[in-house]
Order: sequence, then structure tokens, then C-alpha cells
Amino acid sequence: MKRIMEIATSPGDLVLDSFAGSGTTGAVAHKMGRRWIMIELGEHCHTHIIPRMKKVIDGEDQGGITKAVGWKGGGGFRYYRLAPSLLEKDQFDNWVISKEYNPAMLAEAMCKLEGFTYAPSDTTYWQHGHSTETDFIYVTTQTLAREQFQRLSDEVGEGRSLLVLCGAFRGMDPEAFPNLTVKKIPKAVMNRCEWGHDDYSLEIQNLPLKEVEPEVADEPVSGGSSPRSKEERRAAVQQPTLFDLPAKKGDSK
Repeated sequence: MKRIMEIATSPGDLVLDSFAGSGTTGAVAHKMGRRWIMIELGEHCHTHIIPRMKKVIDGEDQGGITKAVGWKGGGGFRYYRLAPSLLEKDQFDNWVISKEYNPAMLAEAMCKLEGFTYAPSDTTYWQHGHSTETDFIYVTTQTLAREQFQRLSDEVGEGRSLLVLCGAFRGMDPEAFPNLTVKKIPKAVMNRCEWGHDDYSLEIQNLPLKEVEPEVADEPVSGGSSPRSKEERRAAVQQPTLFDLPAKKGDSK
């Protein structure tokens, strides 16, 4: 494995092992100053991989290439558990929201997908998260009608914006309210997923690597100030993709 790493990678490169097994790829990559991602669905993720990588980081793993590369320990890793699918098919073969998600789980998941910080308000029911101080997100499984959108628009008011993610909507034009952006949850999730790709063109966004929330100030215009367009506000808080992140020697994932 050390020879493969020397031939195919350089220090700081990202090494992916889709079937981690006992964690050998990650252990070797870590000791050689490579970043790494390991994926494993088996229980030995807890019985073998995590204990092994902790020993590598603590400098307690004396096997393998430890002496050859002079490994003394260091670094770290993040561990994420795969959540259940957000969508499932109903009896009519239509995509619907999975019953495994309660309202809080759904709101948090959609905040991550849309690039918002999950921060539900204790006083305002439609504030489940925010991207800036004036841009909010509301997640509901309900089918909303024009009257409900009108009430939301009135409460949001001028100078603020709200992304509404709902199960469905009827009786309205999504562009009818300038301070609202409306999306159906199943369609929004489907647009974030890609199947059938045999290359690395899939963009992985909104990784929780660093908590940076740039303030998006309104731009002054003649006669006062006006919020930027919905598209500009979304672009202003767009997070980098996985492959846009700078490589750092010894920084493991």
C-alpha cells in the first residue's frame, strides 16, 4: 500500500477508499501525510477502523509503515453516520418524504441541502434556519395555498427573504411574492441527487468543514436601499465543493 501511495499520490492529496474494511488505506495514507476518506457500512467500522485510527493518531500504532516513515502520531478525523434516505416511493410510485423523518430532522436536513444554518426560532414558526441576517428558510410537509403564502409574505415583510420548502403548493404562481422563494421538497431533493454517474462529476456541497457565515449587506440604490435578488443572495452564501478545498498536509477527513 505504501508503494501504491508513492506512485499514485503526493503529500496532501485526497485518497478515497469506498470499501474501508479494516482501515488499512486510511492508516497508511494518514502516516504518509495524505488526506483520506473511508466509507464503510459494516459494523467493523466501530470494531476495527475507529479504534485503529485513534491509535494511529495517538502514535500507539507501531505496525505497518510506522518505522519506515518515522510516524510519531498526530492529525485527526471526523466521523459521520449515513442518514436514511430523505425520499421514498408511495403506492403510486411517486417520490414522497420518508416517514423516518420527524419535522425537526427534516428541517435540519433541508437546511444542509440548501446551504442554510439550522437554527429554529423559539418565537417565529417559519424561521427554521438562516443564511444571512435577513435570509431565512421554512420547511413544512404541508400542501400550501395562496392564502398561506400571503400570510408568510406579510410576516416576512420588506428587506427580508424566505425560502419555503413544502410538500406541495397549489393555486399560486411561485413568483407572485418577491420576498418568497418556493420549492417542493421532493423536487428539491431530487435536484441535489445524481444517479448513474461512472465518473467524478458529482458535486458534493455544503460540507460542515468550517463555520463561516459572511454577512451579505444590501446594496444601496437610488432613493434608498433594496435587497439583492434571490439568485444573488443564494450565490453569496454558496459553500465550496469538496474538490475546491485547499489541500493541507496531514489534514485528514
